[in-house]
Amino acid sequence: MRIICWMILVLVISTSGSSSDFEALLELKKGIKTDPSGKVFTSWDANALSSSDKCPQTWYGVSCSSGDVTSIDLNGLGLVGEFSLPVIAGLRKLQNLSISDNHFSGTLSKIGSLRSLKHLDISNNMFRGSLPSGIDDLDRLKYLDLQGNGFSGEAMSLFSQLHSVEYVDVSRNSLSGSLDLGLAKSSFVSSVRYLNVSGNSLVGELFAHDDGIPFFDSLEVFDASSNRFSGSLPSFSFVVSLKILRLQDNQFSASLPQGLLQESSTILAELDLSLNQLEGPVGSITSSTLKKLNLSSNRLSGALPLRIGHCAVIDLSHNNISGDLSRIQSWGDYVETIRLSSNSLTGTLLPSQTSQFLRLTSLEAADNSLQGELPFVLGNYPELKVIDLSRNQLSGFIPGNLLVSEKLTDLKLSNNNLSGSLPLQDASSAGNLSLTSIDLSHNSLSGVLSGELTRFHSLVTLDLSYNNFEGNIPDGLPDSLKVFIVSANNLSGNLPESLLRRFPDSAFRPGNNELLIETPKDGITLGKHKYHHMRSSVKAALIIGLVVGASLLALVCVWFHCMLKRQHEEDKEKMDDVTDEKSSLQKNEPSPSPSPGKNSVPSSSVTSTSTTKAKLLVSEHPSSSQVSASSTPSLSRIHNSPDNPRSRQTSVKLDGNLYIFDACLTTLTAEELSRAPAEAMGRSCHGTLYRAVLGSDNTVLAVKWLREGTAKGKTEFAREIKKLGNIKHPNLVSLQAYYWGPKEHEKLIISRYIDAPCLAFYLQEAGLLNLPPLLLENRLKITLDIATCLSHLHNEESIPHGNLKSTNVLLKPPELTALLTDYSLHRLITPEATSEQVLNAATLGYCPPEFASSTKPYPSLKSDVYAFGVILLELLTGKVSGDVIDDEQGVVDWVVMLVGQNRAVECFDPSIVKTHASGVGVLIDVLQIALSCISQAPERPDMKSVCQELFRIVLKGTN
Repeated sequence: MRIICWMILVLVISTSGSSSDFEALLELKKGIKTDPSGKVFTSWDANALSSSDKCPQTWYGVSCSSGDVTSIDLNGLGLVGEFSLPVIAGLRKLQNLSISDNHFSGTLSKIGSLRSLKHLDISNNMFRGSLPSGIDDLDRLKYLDLQGNGFSGEAMSLFSQLHSVEYVDVSRNSLSGSLDLGLAKSSFVSSVRYLNVSGNSLVGELFAHDDGIPFFDSLEVFDASSNRFSGSLPSFSFVVSLKILRLQDNQFSASLPQGLLQESSTILAELDLSLNQLEGPVGSITSSTLKKLNLSSNRLSGALPLRIGHCAVIDLSHNNISGDLSRIQSWGDYVETIRLSSNSLTGTLLPSQTSQFLRLTSLEAADNSLQGELPFVLGNYPELKVIDLSRNQLSGFIPGNLLVSEKLTDLKLSNNNLSGSLPLQDASSAGNLSLTSIDLSHNSLSGVLSGELTRFHSLVTLDLSYNNFEGNIPDGLPDSLKVFIVSANNLSGNLPESLLRRFPDSAFRPGNNELLIETPKDGITLGKHKYHHMRSSVKAALIIGLVVGASLLALVCVWFHCMLKRQHEEDKEKMDDVTDEKSSLQKNEPSPSPSPGKNSVPSSSVTSTSTTKAKLLVSEHPSSSQVSASSTPSLSRIHNSPDNPRSRQTSVKLDGNLYIFDACLTTLTAEELSRAPAEAMGRSCHGTLYRAVLGSDNTVLAVKWLREGTAKGKTEFAREIKKLGNIKHPNLVSLQAYYWGPKEHEKLIISRYIDAPCLAFYLQEAGLLNLPPLLLENRLKITLDIATCLSHLHNEESIPHGNLKSTNVLLKPPELTALLTDYSLHRLITPEATSEQVLNAATLGYCPPEFASSTKPYPSLKSDVYAFGVILLELLTGKVSGDVIDDEQGVVDWVVMLVGQNRAVECFDPSIVKTHASGVGVLIDVLQIALSCISQAPERPDMKSVCQELFRIVLKGTN
């Protein structure tokens, strides 16, 4: 009898456990608002289960064992909603929880109750706030991935809780503090194999007390890149199994620990210390395991190392390394990629005969002082794909076998002293002409352009400008050719109409005075630059848009007049009251003198609102505190849309939902925001911008009240703005919160208020606003600040800024740190509003030419690069893009014209040239980057390479 009772009890408990698992999963399903694939919504159905099912293992992503849920795997479904761990706290047998690459938010409390958990992956979601607590109770946990969220707080608060975890990734969050793993549990230090803390805000010395740290017995991969670590690099002698070490993009200084390069107890295979401030020489590399070494963009000096061990990739570019290049002859046969550009190397390139470098795929040694001739052996390397030896002092002929090398795709030999003809005599017999890019500009090459050029069917870029070529331009150049430049030569004969249609006049002029131009049938002449044509298309689009807009505005005005006439009598008394309030406030209001900054943008991009404070924000009964705060009433006084001319100033509580991304505002409520005194600072195509002051602690916020009909739908808006709210960078004014009200016009975006002038004011109105002049070092710092921020957005977040212009670049004193604002708003607004934003940018000259031919132009990484190039030109010239200079030319056209006429120095701001005569070379370097950024879309560089090049230039300019 006892046995029977015991069996019944076990059965009841088992049934109860399964039932609670069902309920937990169904409760979890309730938090999911959007399921794009439908896999969860369709399969997680209690009615579809039979009474014999002990566990819902037929539900998508659910696995069971012995009637208990052991795994939930919802990776990559794009689910939107709230994922609350307390809901599934009763799943005591759960071993795997994987919900990566979704759009979940919520709390991560009570995680310690999941004591069976071994695998936890919540990466690339929208969780924010403090790191999960209770992890200390998960003594079985082996895999922890929190990357790509918005977690904040001290990193060590997490690491001090971990037990025997083998894989930890907390990259791309907002973690702070130092990293002293001597305070972590010894079981964690000895068991962890993969540790990634990159893309956070960690500071201080790395492993400051490495002598007291237990040995990392198992650590194979350690990535602490893109933080703010400083000081000397540790020796890493306490890490015996390390294979990959990535510490790039920090602030490490002092010398390079030679132990990392030596044959020792470490088995390091990859070492990346680029983008730091390391100094001193690079000693011989004796490690037999090191395959990839990146020490670029530091301050390393001395000669090249005599030996590089078994390195396949070595990058020492953008340093101060000097001495003879011939030392690479002793580098062995393992090397595949050599990057030595932007140093001070001398000597000849390579010996005339060698059996080395048979695995070499890339040889980059541009911007040095190399001399001598190009060795014939360059064309014989069987795997060589990339050669960049531009900006050196090379002389002699181009080897006859180089252009027909079997695998060569990219050849850059510009800015040297090369002479002779273009050796293409072997092209007809070559089996595979693989070149896609040839740049031989700025040399002394001569002879005719052989018709064999037409055999390069993969060619995309061909630059032969500034040489002494003569004769005809061959007809039948490949259709793949996108960039073709032969200006500043002595070419003659007829220019085929096909070339004239495909390429701008700058491809042929200046120079080539005997080149005859065939006028196309449609009458287009050589002077019609493609760029100008596209700009004309933009202007045409603007005119059409303005005409249509004016017509609509007229209809609205007629309707509005009728409505006013109809309601005149019932509104008369109320409007009189508002008028009385305006008069009263204007009498007591001090003269406005707002600081020029984000919230007072120039008239080029927003409408001035010097009287808006009285017109839009008048309070019926302003309290003394409100009057003292610049006499500005609260946000709740803005009834109806702030862009509506009939807006009424009545006290209406903000009764929608306030969502906060920043931990600094966790106590902020919609009610407190309603009471915040606010001052209108300006209008843009998105809406109206206010400066609001919180009463609790006088925190100042910038509140953008979106124009009615601008925002996307609630679900899509919430998904996108939460992504944007998790983006952090020192040069970015991050979003802190947003408010979604019940009415169409009640959409607010909230960020911290920055009391700083924008770049446009420094360029346009510095004298009127008593702003100090921008020195050369200021301008270089500003360019690097903007570039690093864009590089982060593009490479780490994979999103464009989308609205880059000088009015959206704040310069925060005293260091004039550049801060980008209004980033990625195109992801929050409707296609119509995005088109209006693009049109506004086009009128100011920040839109790329390709937008003119697009029916639905949309911000992209390439358009960001173009806008950045325009800002570089603004900093170089001291003019803003919208300025009209000579012959109705904008800044871009004007600079391109001067460069084409070999008068580039004339475009620079005279105030810089006068005070920094020795810095003209640096200006030329920046100008070259700017020109590459405003080139045709396929030829624009990515922001990562732009950032590295600017870093080198800044180092040169400050040394």
